[in-house]
Amino acid sequence: MAGNAHFIEPVFEAPEHRWPTLSDNDIIALENTIARQSAELNLRLTEVIDLYNFQQQRENELQAAREEIDRLNQIVSQLRQTMTQYKIEVVAAQDKIALLENEKADLRQELDRAVQDSRRVAGQLLAMETAFKIREGNVAAALEQVELMSSELTTASAERFKLVAAVQAERKQHRNVLNERTSMLENRIGKAEAIAESRERRIKNLEEDRSRLTQRVELLEALLNSERETSESKIKRLTEELAGSAARVLNPRCAEGTPV
Repeated sequence: MAGNAHFIEPVFEAPEHRWPTLSDNDIIALENTIARQSAELNLRLTEVIDLYNFQQQRENELQAAREEIDRLNQIVSQLRQTMTQYKIEVVAAQDKIALLENEKADLRQELDRAVQDSRRVAGQLLAMETAFKIREGNVAAALEQVELMSSELTTASAERFKLVAAVQAERKQHRNVLNERTSMLENRIGKAEAIAESRERRIKNLEEDRSRLTQRVELLEALLNSERETSESKIKRLTEELAGSAARVLNPRCAEGTPV
């Protein structure tokens, strides 16, 4: 610093021969020259000390900037690892969604097959009802013929009761089978619809999770770019200031001359 500068007296060695006699004016001029050179030397020393202190301060700031860059690099590394993990989770979620979509398609196909089976069974039951009606018509016609045949009244009456009982028993049995198969199909359809609804809810939740993960990854990338740009700008500014200061101090003054 400027306060630490000291006046340096020139040291002259004793010559081996006698110095020539100098006049008072020469002595005064020589003393003035020595004083001026000493002042110039002290000024240069002060500038060197100031330059050293300034350079030390810039090096400290540069070291702090390097430490800040190391810390930011660590943060960047952590953010990249987090982004990689999020990307892996997003891919896993997409795979799971694709699997659920396939399961949903399979369930839809199974539901369609169940509906087709139900329609086919309903058609079969309708055909059976039609056959039963035709048979009932035939039975009614047979009963009319039996009633017209007075000679075989007792035998016809017995056959009539047997035929009616058989028809009713067969109708009851077919209706029980029809009800049982209809109930089974309705249960299967209800279960398939419940499974499809549950899968759709799961797919919707996974899509929402994927949207949140995507937004978080975009936010982390924006934060990473902002911190990188700030660090690069700070390092560039410190480097330019250090180079400019060194050039101003070390550049020789053109307007001043050093007396000999």
